[in-house]
Amino acid sequence: MRLRMLGVSIVAAAAMAGVAAAPAQAAQPVTASHHTVSHHSWYHFGKGRTDLTLDAAAAKALTSLGVKVSPVFAKVSHPGGKTVFGFTIVGNPNDGTIEHVGGLLLRAGGKCLYLTGYTIDLKRGVLSGKINFGTRADLFTIGAATPAGVTLALTAPAAALLNKTFGVTAFTQGLVIGYGNPMIRK
Repeated sequence: MRLRMLGVSIVAAAAMAGVAAAPAQAAQPVTASHHTVSHHSWYHFGKGRTDLTLDAAAAKALTSLGVKVSPVFAKVSHPGGKTVFGFTIVGNPNDGTIEHVGGLLLRAGGKCLYLTGYTIDLKRGVLSGKINFGTRADLFTIGAATPAGVTLALTAPAAALLNKTFGVTAFTQGLVIGYGNPMIRK
């Protein structure tokens, strides 16, 4: 059921972006275990992509807590030992928001948390997303620019959600999870 809802969401996002038919490459199957697609697929119809580089300390903390992070309709690479997720930009970035297809799946101890459909609101300085394909919430505040991108720090509600989901107290407001770098096609 989740895969079907996700597929419907992506088709709707493509339709809203004015795409009549996605290229043949974009129709590649989803793997049931990781909910990912080919490294080549979703970037062909989008308006660019945003790379999210996981902060090294945050990645180590997630691993120590047993939390595995997997892409959902996103590209993942490991340049120089870093983990970088690439999310396709859709919608109209000129309206002050940058909307994305895909997201992340966090898993630990038999519990799953989907954070998808990211929207960067440039006016408010936040990145929001859908929680388990439902309610939209502010997940990160956008901070200072660094060579890796702008800092993405957990909001208080996002930290509370992660702690509750995984039965820990390690996530706090302001914890830098990674660095965002939007690249919009001209």
